[in-house]
Amino acid sequence: MKFIYTSDIHGDKKKYEKLIELCKELKINNIIVGGDLFHKHAKERIPVQIEFIKGYLRDYYKKLKDNNINYIGIVGNDDLEIPCEIYYEMIKEFPNVHSVEVEPYSVDGISFIGSSYVLDAPFKRKDHIAIEEGLEMPPQKSDVIYVDKCQKEISVDEWKELRKTYPRMEDIVASLPKGKDGDKVIYILHDPPANVGLDYCIDGTKAGSKAIYNFLKNSNAYMSLHGHIHESYLLSGVWNKKIGNTIAIQAGQSELGDDYFVYVVVDTSNDSYDRYSIPL
Repeated sequence: MKFIYTSDIHGDKKKYEKLIELCKELKINNIIVGGDLFHKHAKERIPVQIEFIKGYLRDYYKKLKDNNINYIGIVGNDDLEIPCEIYYEMIKEFPNVHSVEVEPYSVDGISFIGSSYVLDAPFKRKDHIAIEEGLEMPPQKSDVIYVDKCQKEISVDEWKELRKTYPRMEDIVASLPKGKDGDKVIYILHDPPANVGLDYCIDGTKAGSKAIYNFLKNSNAYMSLHGHIHESYLLSGVWNKKIGNTIAIQAGQSELGDDYFVYVVVDTSNDSYDRYSIPL
């Protein structure tokens, strides 16, 4: 199976359109997107994301269907939970679109299985958040925290207590579905693993998950695809790493409005994977 992998598009229409151009140019019929699909730079993010889903993204998926392009992916932590509910309903219109954090998808001998959860980060919106054994709450960048699908405002002190009730990443990955018998398994996990250079943040911290690392090390999966931290490759110089028998890929991405686009072409038939950064 051959596919183009990217992540963290954040509603950038140029990047979405570039994916179609690349599919036609490279004669590839499969796109994989590792989360953060909708706009994040908006004061009223929920209505902006809903409008994007019902408008541009619905038209985009129709264009993919018309061009015989299969779309497989997950949402990310910046894709808020209320818009995601609308997104999951919208994609039911398109048999070529598969959100694998909802239901695994098997094609061409590959089982795709996903999770959108990320570890608690300094950001004020707490959708798709998990905690991890032994990991303290990171310093928060805002005095206001939004919880309950970003509909409730609480203080940082209140969040420090509430977060203890959130799901543990160890349990999330342990409960992921199994692949179809005989398939190679590819996990699409928005959060990158710790310990292998795929999780470097601009402020010098490393934000990857030890639970994901341990899970992949023992999973015997063929590949894992990650996103979330745009700048990691620019800081560490690492975009892929073998964890046990699993090839972990975190290609990085430009920010919204930047004039370049990052993607990886994977061919499972010959175990090849190559990273590209091209102008938009």
